[in-house]
Order: sequence, then C-alpha cells, then structure tokens
Amino acid sequence: MIKKHWGLMAVSALALAACDVVRVPGDGREPPQPGPVVPDGAPGPAPPTVPVNDPWDEDQDGDVQDIPVTNTDIEDSTDPVDADAPIDDPDADTVDDAVDNDPVDPDPDVTDQPDPGEDDATDTPDPDVSAPDSDEPSTDVSDTTVDEPEDETPTVSPPPPPPPAPVKFEYYAPGSLIPGTGFGLVDDTIYAPDMLFPIKSAPTFPQSMVYRLGGAVGGDQCDPENYSVPWRDNFCEKRTSNRNTPLCPTNKVHQGQDIRVGSAADCNALRQQSPSERGLHEVIAVEDGIIQHIGTYSVKLKGTETGNIYSYLHLNMRRLRVSALDTVSAGDTIGFVSNDFGGTPTTFHLHFEMKAPLEGEGIVHVPPYMSLVAAYERREGGIGKIVEDDLVAVASAPVIVDESKLIE
Repeated sequence: MIKKHWGLMAVSALALAACDVVRVPGDGREPPQPGPVVPDGAPGPAPPTVPVNDPWDEDQDGDVQDIPVTNTDIEDSTDPVDADAPIDDPDADTVDDAVDNDPVDPDPDVTDQPDPGEDDATDTPDPDVSAPDSDEPSTDVSDTTVDEPEDETPTVSPPPPPPPAPVKFEYYAPGSLIPGTGFGLVDDTIYAPDMLFPIKSAPTFPQSMVYRLGGAVGGDQCDPENYSVPWRDNFCEKRTSNRNTPLCPTNKVHQGQDIRVGSAADCNALRQQSPSERGLHEVIAVEDGIIQHIGTYSVKLKGTETGNIYSYLHLNMRRLRVSALDTVSAGDTIGFVSNDFGGTPTTFHLHFEMKAPLEGEGIVHVPPYMSLVAAYERREGGIGKIVEDDLVAVASAPVIVDESKLIE
C-alpha cells in the first residue's frame, strides 16, 4: 500500500512540472529548456521558498543553482532528505502515518490548516513587541512642531481715516419757519442734487426778508445781526398776494427762498451805489440750460438735464449778462444781486425759486432749501450743522405786521 501511494504522488509531481512547459500561443514567452533528468521514483524538486524566473532553477550557463529550501511547515527538518531511502517506516502503523512523516509536501498548493483545537496565533500579541519606551524620542509627526517661515513682507498700515469735514455754516431744519410766520413744509428732499449754488463766491444767509430786520418788523436791513444767524427756511411763509403751490399747507404763500448775500459792510456799500451800478455779488446759472424768460425783475432758466425751472428775482436788471433764449452753462454769470422790484425797491437779496415735475402734480413750486444746503456744502468744501430753535436767539415775529411790507 505504501509503495503504491508513493508512486501516485511521484506521478502527480511530474505532471505538475510538465505543465510549466505548456504555453498559450502568442503570449511571447519561450518554453523553458528541459531540466535535469528526474530518476524514477523521485518525488521531484522541492518547492522554492523564493520566487525564481527559471522554473528549473537554472542560471544563464545552464548550471543548477543550489537554493536552500526551508520548509517552516515541517518540524525537525534539519536532517537531510535521502531520496533513495526506503519509504517503509517501521514505526508507522498505517499508510496515513507514513505520509505524515514525509518531509516534502507533495502538493505545494495545499497549505496546512491550523488545528481547530489550538488558539489562533494572530489573536495573541507577540510578547517581544511592546509599546515604545517613553524615554525614546517620538517619531510621531503630529508631535513635531515645524517652525513656519516668518513672513518677510513688510506690514503696511492702513491709511489713516480722512479728517472730518469742517463745519462751514449752521441751519435750521427744513420747514422750521420763524414762529408766527406761517406753516412750513417739512421736506428734506434735494430736488436738484447736482446744481450749483446760485451765488458765485460770497457768503450767504438764507432767511426771511419780511420777518427780519429791515422788513415788516422794522429796523435796518444792513444790521449786522442779519449776517450772523443760521440759515432759515421761508418756503410757504405767509404773504398777502395770492401765490400758491399744492405743497404748502395754506394759500397766499412765499414760493421760494430769500438769500441775503455778503456782509453788513457790503449792504452799506450797495446803498452808496446808484441802482444801475450795483454789482458786488455775481449770480450764476445753477445748471446747463436756456434763458426761458426775462421779466421786469426776474430771469427764468430751464435746465436741460432736469427740466427744472429756476427763477432769479431782484437782480440789477440793468446789468444782466444774458438775454432771452440764450444757452448757458452751469457757472455762467447771469447778473448781480440788487433790490429791483419793479417800481418799488425791496431789500438787497436774491429770491430763488425752483419748479420741478412731480408725479400727479405736474411742474410745481418745490422747496429749494435742502438743494441749496447741499450745493453750498459742495461750494465751501465743508458741511452744514443743523441747529434747534432754542439754541440760537432769533427774532420773534410780531403779532401785528405792516402788510404793505409783505413783499417777496
């Protein structure tokens, strides 16, 4: 039985070796050269423990290389294997015992399976492998601090904020009329945001010409007090003439803004000049446009960009620089501040009106006050400071005024 079994194993080993010469047509590999003659009954070469290119363990000269073979699956395999030794084992009782004593595994593809009764070696940690000693330097990258290169780019500090714009004038809120002079329109709309200020360069003091010194309350129009007070809105101020606008809460109102110009000294200088010579302060076009109309004491300019109509009243009508239907550019001189009012003189000032198209109303008089504030800020390169009525002393309107002096 033992010899028969050994013979079958030898034949199987030779068949496996012969399979190595079988090649698939077209794979490009040359069949190996025939190896050494295997004696009859030999088990064939043991499986190598390292991969080789030549299945017959031959070098370039055809000599057989001596490659040591270590079979770790067989215990006590230090004794050399004698291929000519008899296969009978006197201590083996069965054919299976004789096969188990064979030092060479006849089938290299079959691996020994662990005994189900033994513990899996992979479940037990190797006692020689232990955690690294805390005294040894750590190789963990996360524990290593890498010094980042310093940014060599010089730090550029942000530019300092621009200084606040200087305060150039003070003004009362829109619609805040002198007490007892009517009901103003509280409206901070800038109806002409890009217009120029109508006085070219002189300081100005928008205020009432009727309810200030020199008007219906008496006094002198050249009083220095008139040139030291904050601006005051007088759109919708009450008048005797039947002039109205849908924006004012009452009828018979002032439809524009009165502007006192220059200083008390300038006022007295104008008094010394003849009416035809007066021309201290230039009045300019507030935007590009056409001189639409010239009356007895008024000039009308229609802006080409906005369609607004600007009226200039009380100029020196003998020294106008424009004629009807002239085309003018913003900043062109129209005339000079005076007191022309037909046959009746008024105080030295400019009466400035603005008509603008409003939805649902058409072209109507609108308050020019806040447009003048914005334009003066641009001209002066500063800002206006709003004040309250109780912070600055103002002239109180009398209970009874001379209505004959309720002029424009």
